Amino acid sequence: MSNKFYEWWKNHRKVVTYGAFIILFGFYLSPVVKEAKYKNICIKYSTKGALTKFNKEDIGETLLEETSLNIDELANIEGYKNCIN
Repeated sequence: MSNKFYEWWKNHRKVVTYGAFIILFGFYLSPVVKEAKYKNICIKYSTKGALTKFNKEDIGETLLEETSLNIDELANIEGYKNCIN
């Protein structure tokens, strides 16, 4: 029995080692991926709120002319700024 396991390990050790490394690396990156997901959701909702605010209030033609951005782009910037912590 021990000899069969040794032969199997000898033939498959690279695959098993690389597979284990990839799985452990995935667990290591999992919090980073979750944080990015939460940040994207925050930016999406914050942008919607900023867009509603900008449409209800008159943000001034001078701001639009100075930045040469439209209201949607300004709302995206505001949403990103709100979620950068």
